[in-house]
Amino acid sequence: MNKQFLIPMKNPAALFCFLAVFCVAQPLFAQEEPLGILLTWKEDPLTTMVIDWHTESSDPEVLHVSEKGNENWWEEPSRTLPFPHSDRTIQRVELVGLRPGTSYSIRFGESARTYYFTTMPADIARESLRIAIGGDSMHAQELMEKTNRQVAGYDPHFAVIGGDLAYANGDPKNVNRWYAWFDAVKNTLIHEDGKIIPLLLGIGNHEVRKAVFAPDEEIDFNDVNREKMAPFYYGLFAFPSQPGYGVLDFGSYLSFFLLDSDHSNPIVGKQTEWLKRELAIRKEVSQLLTLYHVPAYPSVRDFNGRTQRSVRENWVPLLEEAGVKLVFENHDHAYKRTYPIRNNRIDAGGVVYIGDGSWGTRTREVHDPAATWYLDTALSAQAFTLLTLQGSSYSLISVDAEGNIIDSYPRLPSKK
Repeated sequence: MNKQFLIPMKNPAALFCFLAVFCVAQPLFAQEEPLGILLTWKEDPLTTMVIDWHTESSDPEVLHVSEKGNENWWEEPSRTLPFPHSDRTIQRVELVGLRPGTSYSIRFGESARTYYFTTMPADIARESLRIAIGGDSMHAQELMEKTNRQVAGYDPHFAVIGGDLAYANGDPKNVNRWYAWFDAVKNTLIHEDGKIIPLLLGIGNHEVRKAVFAPDEEIDFNDVNREKMAPFYYGLFAFPSQPGYGVLDFGSYLSFFLLDSDHSNPIVGKQTEWLKRELAIRKEVSQLLTLYHVPAYPSVRDFNGRTQRSVRENWVPLLEEAGVKLVFENHDHAYKRTYPIRNNRIDAGGVVYIGDGSWGTRTREVHDPAATWYLDTALSAQAFTLLTLQGSSYSLISVDAEGNIIDSYPRLPSKK
């Protein structure tokens, strides 16, 4: 026996203290909680889920899974990935073959706490789908958490944040901002009963080392170079991963497009060609949604800015032709909703653009809607939008960080 652990029997108080500390410490080590938790998708959200959790150890762990309320658990070994520019490790499990509209309980490694998630409904004609949408999530952790709490209060099926996530600028020295971002998600986008809100995450200028690139720059936009431009974005998240834009199909009722507005992929060229092709093969999908970072119809910045013009010239005609009704924009740190627009004019059959990226930011002064032809409403407010889809119909409310409903579309009846 190691003499340094011998406790003299003539000192029973010391023995009691030693045993008490030992017994308390053991479960604490065995029940260590993940440093971060993120649920998202690579494939159909009706039947799959990608589950990430972060650990200090680089050893693979096991995810314990069961249908909620069922005691028959199964185990899924994790795949380990490096957390960029950190000594943390991402543990990842990709679940497939799940049942739509079903809750699943999960436990991470040896942690004792049980969490759960719910797959997306099989048919939104029968059950509505609630999505919390916004962008520009963390000037400061407390600002992000303030909006997160409002989001969680509406219990959305999932949330979408359209870029400028941790404001780390792709810089390894700013890794602590990502730790704070994941802390905010864990603190406020997981319900007290352990229900986790999944996230879809787009790319913005503050994900990359250089906000935007000049049109005449000669850059080889390949996987290696994109990872150099935005190491955290491409290293941390499963969707859309490379090449940084993509479409997620929810069964046959919703296709959600995430685009890259000149951050790690140029608007002009392959991305626009891809968008045209992918929209064309989804003509029968009842709900088409699109989100990107830099707005075509800004509430704060210059309408004639280079990227703004490029979005209008390249993407907007394709979205109009495909019959897209709602587009979500960000970047301006305010709230806005446009009139329906088609062919760059107000048209009842056009597209409504909603944004403008103020989930967890300090806000900016907006253009005067009365003097800006495309703005139906614009406010200097920290906010997110809650979109409800039912069959081929939709409705939305926008909520500020204090919990006030600041806008709705179609408009809610006014109180008498």
